[in-house]
Amino acid sequence: VAAARSVRAGMLPMDRIDLYDIPCYAINGESGEQLINLVKQAEDSGSLLVFLFHGVGGGHSLNVSLEAHSRLLHYLEQHEDEIWTASMIEAVENIRKGTRKMPVFFVTIIPGS
Repeated sequence: VAAARSVRAGMLPMDRIDLYDIPCYAINGESGEQLINLVKQAEDSGSLLVFLFHGVGGGHSLNVSLEAHSRLLHYLEQHEDEIWTASMIEAVENIRKGTRKMPVFFVTIIPGS
């Protein structure tokens, strides 16, 4: 096991991450603005931010609207020079190497994958 996410919400600075208990935000009904505000909090605090999506645009009991998801993605794209987005594996490898890239990363889990 390379790492494991927890089921509690939160974000921590990269140097305080326990790779076997990484906090994440399970997204269910948040607006695009709420998601972007979480990103801004992570930027301000230099913290690792993990989003856990089970459903985007419907089809799952844990869901975020397509509009909210799209607003978040556009924000991340507009700030790609300041915000690093990566898979969980890439982020964990980065933490293990001690390479402190930009503090925010983004994980999308789609049903059936």
